Amino acid sequence: MLDKTTFEKLIKDLVKTKIKAINWTGGGEPTQNPFLGEAIKFINENSKIEMGMFTNGSLLERFNLFEVIVKSLKWIRISIDAGKADTYDNLRKTNKNNNFDQVMKNINKLIEYKKNFKSDLIIGVGFVVTKENYKEIKKFSEIFKNIDVDYCQFKPEIIQIERHNYKNESTNNNKMQISSDFWLHKVIDLLDEAKEILNSKFECNSYKLDDLIVDVKNYGRNYKECIGSQFQPCIGADGHVYVCTNHRGHKKYSYGNIYESNFSEIWNNLEKRREIMNNINKKEKFCNCTQLCKPHESNKILWSIKTNMKDKNYINNLKDKTKKLSKTLKHINFI
Repeated sequence: MLDKTTFEKLIKDLVKTKIKAINWTGGGEPTQNPFLGEAIKFINENSKIEMGMFTNGSLLERFNLFEVIVKSLKWIRISIDAGKADTYDNLRKTNKNNNFDQVMKNINKLIEYKKNFKSDLIIGVGFVVTKENYKEIKKFSEIFKNIDVDYCQFKPEIIQIERHNYKNESTNNNKMQISSDFWLHKVIDLLDEAKEILNSKFECNSYKLDDLIVDVKNYGRNYKECIGSQFQPCIGADGHVYVCTNHRGHKKYSYGNIYESNFSEIWNNLEKRREIMNNINKKEKFCNCTQLCKPHESNKILWSIKTNMKDKNYINNLKDKTKKLSKTLKHINFI
C-alpha cells in the first residue's frame, strides 16, 4: 500500500488539479490503508473534488471511518455478493474479523451515522452474480428490503482475461466468461423477483447483461479506441498510474510512478500516454483487455461522438440529451 509520505504528497498534488472526482477502490481493499481517513478529510476540506468508495465494509470500525465517510463522500457501495452468512464467509472472508456479521454491523452503524449527521451520503450494497451465489439473489434482496440502504446493485461476474490469460503468466487457473444461457435461463427470472422485493432500491447493470446476451462475440465492443480511459486513470497501491483499473499491476500499462514524479507531471506527459494507448489501440487491438472493462460504456459513447463529429443533427441531439441528463443525474462527476 502507499506509504504515508507518498500518500500525503499525492493528495496535496490532487487538490491542485482540475479533476472532478475520486473513486477510492480496491483490487485489494482501500480501507486497509490507515491514512485513508485523513486523506479523505484533507481532500474534502481543501478542494471541490467529489469522492466515492467501493469497499468490502469490514474495516470501517478498525480505523473509525464512519464519521469521515458520511461527512465527506457522495456515495459508498459495499460488496456483499451473498444472501447467507456461510456463503459470504466462504466467498469473501479474508480473516476472522472480516465476516458477514461484522459487515452487517458496520452497514447498520454507517446508516446510523448518516442519520445522526443528516448526511446526503448514498449507501449502496452490491451483489456480483456468479454460478456460486446466484441462487441467493432473492435472500439477499429480502435482507436489505428492510435495511435503510439506498440501493442494491446486481451485476454479472466479468472475467478479467488480463488477469487469467495474460502473456507470460501461468494459465493453470484460466476462467472463461459465463455463457449467455446462464444469464437468460437461470438469472433473469431471479432478478425480476429481486425487483419485486426491493422496488425502488433495485438496481441492475443491465447494459452489461445486454452485452453478455445479445453480442456474445464482441460483448458490445465495436469501438476502435479506448478513449474512456483518458478520463479515468487508476493510481495503484504500488504508486503506478495505470491506464485503467483492469490493467493495474501490469507495468507495460503504467504512465509513470508517483514515487518518482508527482501525478500532474505523469498525467501531463502526453507523449508517454500516446505511446501506451497506441500500443493498446493499434497493436494489441484490445487483445489483453477485459471485454466489459471499466471504460467500456464510456468508450461506446465517446467513439460514437468521435465518428459523428461532422453530423450536425447528431451533435445537436447529443447537446439536448446532455442538458436533460445534467438535471437528473445524481453523481454527474463520476464515470
